Amino acid sequence: MTDSPLFYSGLTYLPATLGFLGCIRPKIIFPFGIAVLLGIAGFTLKAINTGLEFNYKLMWIGGIEFSFDKFTFPLLFAASISLLIVFGLYREKLTHYFYQISLVLLTALTIAFSAQDLISIYIALELTGFCAFILIADKNDNKSLFNAFQYLIGGGLAMLIYLIGVVQAFQFSGSFLISDLSTETTPALCLIVAGLLTKAGIFICGLWVPNIYSHANSQSAAILSGCVTCAGVAPIARLSIGMEPIQNSMVVIGVLSAIVAAVYAVFERDDGRALGWSSVSQLGLAILSPTYACIYAMQHGICKTLLFSTLNSPKIKNGIVQRGGQDAEWIMVAIFVISSLSIVGIPFTAGFITKSWLKGDIPSQAKLIASTASLLTATVYARLIWSRIDRYRANLNNKIHSEENETQTKIINLRNLILIISGILLIGFGLTHMAAYYPDNIRDSLIALVLGSILYTSVAGLQAENIVKPVTRTLDLVGAPFVVAALLLANLFYFKI
Repeated sequence: MTDSPLFYSGLTYLPATLGFLGCIRPKIIFPFGIAVLLGIAGFTLKAINTGLEFNYKLMWIGGIEFSFDKFTFPLLFAASISLLIVFGLYREKLTHYFYQISLVLLTALTIAFSAQDLISIYIALELTGFCAFILIADKNDNKSLFNAFQYLIGGGLAMLIYLIGVVQAFQFSGSFLISDLSTETTPALCLIVAGLLTKAGIFICGLWVPNIYSHANSQSAAILSGCVTCAGVAPIARLSIGMEPIQNSMVVIGVLSAIVAAVYAVFERDDGRALGWSSVSQLGLAILSPTYACIYAMQHGICKTLLFSTLNSPKIKNGIVQRGGQDAEWIMVAIFVISSLSIVGIPFTAGFITKSWLKGDIPSQAKLIASTASLLTATVYARLIWSRIDRYRANLNNKIHSEENETQTKIINLRNLILIISGILLIGFGLTHMAAYYPDNIRDSLIALVLGSILYTSVAGLQAENIVKPVTRTLDLVGAPFVVAALLLANLFYFKI
């Protein structure tokens, strides 16, 4: 069954079909949507472990080509798990429209991860952008609407630049397939890569990420960080592994993204923006290795979903805890710490394994920079962990228990179960590849954590608001459109050297 084009077509389009049918029968469709997400997560996990690969054409002769392989399955697994986590943790406050948009988004992401032709990727990324626009505007205030329209306009411009590059490439090769691209069409490659980098939120094109993450609803930020920013990673990896000039360019851009974003995250005092800058940095690391880019982005996406879902303490209104109880919050703090340590790459977490694979595959010239980025990442998450624990302690002192908490027992248990299972999976994956636990690797990881903690205590009292705030406002006003143009010029200059 798994070698049938019909099976993979259903895997791709069934979530969107359920999403559209949900407009008519939302209460009936929702359980089917959860079942489909569970099925996709289980199948993709099995495919990752077995190394399954399958290529097919949607319409046979002259049809659209898809490839489900090492680039597709990890990101599809991360997207389905992220949606399951968000649906489970926020089910009492989500509307059926949110579920429908999320299911349509999953289909768009699947196409972006697996499509082999540039036009299908373009359509998938545009659909992803529309879904992200709705998720960003879900908070329904002036700031979120401004951010949503800024993302829509910037993303639209990025995709226009991408499409121009696709047309130029087609005029040279007569084909839209990635495999038919030629390094002789340098301007076309620059345009295509610039559009993909914007969607992935990498380097200069990732300036939209921190602002949107920090203001969006927790559930929207969790999906954006866990799913949407990964949409451009698979096409970038496919392009990099097939063409050496693009791979070399990604090393330069990835290094700059990893270092610059991590430095800015160190001095950022808003936790949501710090997580956003961390995403820019981590995805910059991911594109350093085309082989492990998607598996690294998978781990990062799941961790970021958990981080945004557990970032804030339960709200208190009139002395009553509105969401979850005291036990639920300490579990939230524990999962926040585990997810943070996973991104840092501490032993016995999923991040330790993926970072080990990544470091073993990147060019030797980039390893020192990657180690520096790891040190800065440890500094960022040392601050975030301390900030989260401090908020928990403050919230613990202000809590007043009431009978209302007793009526939420079922919801609390469900939330606790989801969080506990997520934490167990992050640790469990870290125990499945023991070959990565050699002394030098463990030592480097622990040294990065210790030095990062020391560095945090050294800069904890540094007041950088006078420097950070003006730059932040400037970046927010500039937005993505001009940034895409700047990156395009930088790419053109680099390719001509």
